Amino acid sequence: MIGRQFNTVIGYNMEKLIYLPSFLNPIKFDDLIRIGKQNDGGYIVRRQDVVEAENLISLGVSFDWTFEKEFSKINKKIKLKTYDGSTGFKYFRKSCKTRLKNFLKNPNKLNLQRLYQRLKVTLDFCIFFRFNLSSQYKHTEKFVGKETRTFSEFEKNYGYKPEFIEFKDIVSNSHENVFLSIDIEGGEYDILQYLHELTDNLIGLNIEFHNVDKNLDKIEKFIKKSNLLLIHTHINNFGSISNDIPTVIELSFSKNRNRNLTSESSMTNELPISLDQPNDKNGTDYSVKFKLH
Repeated sequence: MIGRQFNTVIGYNMEKLIYLPSFLNPIKFDDLIRIGKQNDGGYIVRRQDVVEAENLISLGVSFDWTFEKEFSKINKKIKLKTYDGSTGFKYFRKSCKTRLKNFLKNPNKLNLQRLYQRLKVTLDFCIFFRFNLSSQYKHTEKFVGKETRTFSEFEKNYGYKPEFIEFKDIVSNSHENVFLSIDIEGGEYDILQYLHELTDNLIGLNIEFHNVDKNLDKIEKFIKKSNLLLIHTHINNFGSISNDIPTVIELSFSKNRNRNLTSESSMTNELPISLDQPNDKNGTDYSVKFKLH
């Protein structure tokens, strides 16, 4: 695994210790919970934020909406909107049809398993978004960002052109108590300025940053300028380590209800915490400490 050291003498994996910049050191809270599936797809958030949120907006869900499912179980009144151009009814119709053709053409065990798995996730999607008794759950089959983002293989693999929507057309100042979850594979940097303008409307934020080693200054600027509190930092172990900086990190933020929560005694200082799980289940989480300055 990238970035790991293995201690074969004592018989277990010894994590490489990573020292992150101090601005990534989260503030301690005693109401943290983990929402979503095991390993990749789960996020650590404040329970208070989940309970008090009125709107949950998720950008980039792929084939995993377990975070949204568990969030809606805790907060049954939540209004949910998700956005992802690679997931939706259009995609599932195309994909199920393709996998059925492949199975009929070559009815082996592998093709049967692939067809079954796609039908299973399609049914789960339909039950959650279309057949749910609540009409407050809506998925939009569009990528978030400008059309200048590169999707050169999309039309070739999916058979239709991708559609796009800009972040400013999704979240407006009319939305209140918004919990925002973002995993858009590098497109997050294009919307940071808009996030600054909406921080008074946000009650919570999960965001996965990609290519961190090349954009660390942008992340620092966002954190220091934001009115939100950084409450958790997690290194995604599917990413690598470049010049002692992880290439992918997950950050969780909470509304600042108490402006005095900035003392050193309230900082986390060491990671992972007990709620953390490695994104790659075949690996283990990185040990993290924070530089003093």
